[in-house]
Amino acid sequence: MNRAPFFRSRAATSCRAVRPKVAPWSLRRAASPLAEPAQRRLLTRLKSPTARWVLVHAAQSAALVAVGVLAMAAAPAGPQAFDLVPEAGAAPTAPPVTAVAKPPAPPTRQIVFSHPVRGFHINSRFGTRKLAGEAKARAHKGVDIAAPKGTAVLSTAEGRVVRTGYEPGGYGSFVEIRHPNGMTSFYAHLSRVDVHTGMVVQPGARIGLVGSTGYSTGPHLHFEIRRRGVQVNPARVLGQAFQVVIREPNG
Repeated sequence: MNRAPFFRSRAATSCRAVRPKVAPWSLRRAASPLAEPAQRRLLTRLKSPTARWVLVHAAQSAALVAVGVLAMAAAPAGPQAFDLVPEAGAAPTAPPVTAVAKPPAPPTRQIVFSHPVRGFHINSRFGTRKLAGEAKARAHKGVDIAAPKGTAVLSTAEGRVVRTGYEPGGYGSFVEIRHPNGMTSFYAHLSRVDVHTGMVVQPGARIGLVGSTGYSTGPHLHFEIRRRGVQVNPARVLGQAFQVVIREPNG
């Protein structure tokens, strides 16, 4: 019995059965154990919030660019509303300038209100007071400066005498002077008057003498400052400077 063919046939068959099948190159590369970690890292990065934020903003930017391109394509081709490039040879024109001359401010000078009785101080101030022998207090609308009878009374500032007179039950002999700033000064209880109505006086000029005429308790000067006919506190005016407009001689 010849067994050789039998053994050759089984050997050949076994050789064909155990021959390994070779996969394509691409499948072998994908199935490589070295490529799997890289793929996992890539997938992990794509799942992170930063990667998603980048992808979303990139998509939004691309969409905005596409909208801009479509808008530019749809815009009509015509003359521009604002031509920023001037025409050749055209010179710019400036708006007309109109100069308005303002009149100059009038010149001014300074006047100072000085004390009307030199060397003597105020002994009865402006405000409410009660004199001896009076039933109740009353308003004192000036200041009193006690001085010996015959002491010179001086004009507190330059001005013009607006009136002189005599009131037996009140001011006695008095003088009133209007000054360039609109105020008037009033001098009462004079023993003598040295000026007359309409007379121009200079600051410090003698206008009368201290006395006790009218309703008076002794020799003194009753002194008032009036603004628009209303008495104000003389202590707030004496020693103060005022700016007044210089007027023309015929003004």
